[in-house]
Amino acid sequence: MQKSILMAIVGAAILAGAIGASVLIGQEQPAPPSAVQKTDADEIIKIIPPTFDVVRVNHEGNAVMAGRAHPGSTVEILNGEKVFGTVKTDSRGEWVFVPAEILEVGEHKLGLRMILEGHDPVLSDHIVLMRVPERGKDALALKVRRDGTGASEVLQKPSSDKTEKTEKTSQLAIDNVDYGDGRLSISGRADPGSIVQLYVDNNFIGRTKTDENGRWTLIPETDIAPGNYKLRADQIDKNMKVAHRVEIPFQRAELDDALNLAPGSFTVVQPGNSLWRLARRTYGKGVRYHEIFEANSDQIKNVDLIYPGQVLRLPNN
Repeated sequence: MQKSILMAIVGAAILAGAIGASVLIGQEQPAPPSAVQKTDADEIIKIIPPTFDVVRVNHEGNAVMAGRAHPGSTVEILNGEKVFGTVKTDSRGEWVFVPAEILEVGEHKLGLRMILEGHDPVLSDHIVLMRVPERGKDALALKVRRDGTGASEVLQKPSSDKTEKTEKTSQLAIDNVDYGDGRLSISGRADPGSIVQLYVDNNFIGRTKTDENGRWTLIPETDIAPGNYKLRADQIDKNMKVAHRVEIPFQRAELDDALNLAPGSFTVVQPGNSLWRLARRTYGKGVRYHEIFEANSDQIKNVDLIYPGQVLRLPNN
């Protein structure tokens, strides 16, 4: 009797286990808690790095800067290694910063560092090299890649009265000729959303379109042999006719000559050049620009204004 009762209990236990196993096999198994947590932790967020769009300094040294970064992040504006100011981005990732202190006369290297909770700080891919002249004169601001490659972009440059009058009717301008990572790059301004065509000695070298800020860049597909030319930019209207045109003297330099200027030699001023930039390439220090100015005082009347096509002597050390 006791043996039969014991066998019945064991049989019931086996039957219950089989039923339980069949239920589990027929149902989708829930993921372990650790697997669910891993999926949440592995969610990929596309980080938007910080960028400069606008950097301008007025004649009194007051600056305004604007750009983009990840929405809801904190952007630190760096002047060299020092934090010059901080600003929060809005829901669209845009930021505007107006410093409380003025920028001192001299050279500045501006960068950006973005702080986003849960992530490592992110540096901007570009920095802005700026020279602030004495009060009452225009500053020069040049945006370049931090690693030294690619084309540079002029954000602000000194202008003469003649240039200012021209820009009231047309924004078209050739601002910069650069050799960046070895390839020739030409950039400038025109009306936003317009087409710009470039020619060297009336030979077509390429077509590009301006962005929403009116800036354009062109890297010719075929290289241009070293020599002296006329560089022309045409802004094309919707009827494919020339609406505006500018033309400047242009020297296509050898790469070594373009990137490394030798003391005691001569150079032809290119769009985007400044005495400070020429001094930096020639002597390694932009602050020595006054030496080039003094050596060419017969043709440079304003230290902040040199023009494409001018032939300047680079004095020996």
